[in-house]
Amino acid sequence: MSARDHSLYQEEVGAYLLGALTELEVQALERHMVHCPNCRDEVERLRPAAEALPRSVEQMPPPPALKTALMEVVDKEAEERGAETAHPARPARRRLGSFFPSLRPVLVAGALALGVAGGFGVARLSESDEARTISAQVDEKRIPEASGRLQVQGDGKNGAILRVQGMPSLDSNQVYQAWVARDKTFVPQPTFEVGDTGGGAVAIPDDLSGADQILVTREPRGGARAPGEVPILSVGL
Repeated sequence: MSARDHSLYQEEVGAYLLGALTELEVQALERHMVHCPNCRDEVERLRPAAEALPRSVEQMPPPPALKTALMEVVDKEAEERGAETAHPARPARRRLGSFFPSLRPVLVAGALALGVAGGFGVARLSESDEARTISAQVDEKRIPEASGRLQVQGDGKNGAILRVQGMPSLDSNQVYQAWVARDKTFVPQPTFEVGDTGGGAVAIPDDLSGADQILVTREPRGGARAPGEVPILSVGL
């Protein structure tokens, strides 16, 4: 794969996390990430911020002028690139590549702008004075080099962020998945992957008031509705 092809995929990471790709583009990017640790690491680096953004601000309608200005920029980009993407002789992937590298950053930046404008001052979980950190317990037989810590905002109503280190890399068909244990039930949370050094992070978006534990298991790619194994990592709340 050429450096240009890789850069096109890399520029789609933000749109991927915000759900702005088509189904075919998601499949193409996920196939690329199977063989590209750089893109996998970038997804996991940005995932906590993308997942935490909706719950980290007070939800208010953005100013109408902001939305209007944003859509004017998007429409202008679309018009300027429209002629380039209409050429019938160019492969579909290349047509998408020529259109989206310039348009998608506008969409991603716009989505983030709308979210920040809605709250006007994001309460960043990782820097809050009210956050508390809880160390994780790990299954030393299965993940002997691993460690983890959970950063909880206040009383947990705004969720938390779990960061791990030393986690073994999984094969392409598996991911790590977080769970909230409450009253003997397990509520599925987002899946995540780790980088080459075993580091990773996942946002826990659920209200943790009254929860008992945060757990991590290894599950099939795409996640599961119920844990498929005894947890390999746990954090008592």
